[in-house]
Amino acid sequence: MSTRSEIAVQKTDGSIASIYCHGDGYLEHNGVILNKHYASYDKALSIIEQNDCSSLGETIEESRFYNTWSGEDTESKKFDNEHHFMKKFGNNIFAEYIYLFKIAERTADDDWYVSELKFIDNPSDNYNHSLAYHTKFFLLSDALKKINERAA
Repeated sequence: MSTRSEIAVQKTDGSIASIYCHGDGYLEHNGVILNKHYASYDKALSIIEQNDCSSLGETIEESRFYNTWSGEDTESKKFDNEHHFMKKFGNNIFAEYIYLFKIAERTADDDWYVSELKFIDNPSDNYNHSLAYHTKFFLLSDALKKINERAA
């Protein structure tokens, strides 16, 4: 079973472009790769320009993007702003993690952020027996630090 994710970049005009990534979307894989190998606006944008992917590698060449790998014709999704982006993906159970490269205002602190899918058990009269939502974005580097602390 795959851990799916959505990878997005906030552009300089505040709009957001995103792609689907089918596999290894969990923090210890895609999170580490994004934080370590795509930690600038240009590198983050280079992922989006390739469109949807099967798996993300440490370089664009090591990644498997559907358009170049299997000849599909996917396109990145476009949103006016973060609010519209999360309106679309806020309770999407098919993206367990949402990664967003945000541009900091008037600073050099551009960085990756992550939102995790959470479930709340619900009474049995709900067809799905649970409710799903994505958390507010938090710094990816903070999430990775917590994982490392738990492992130590």
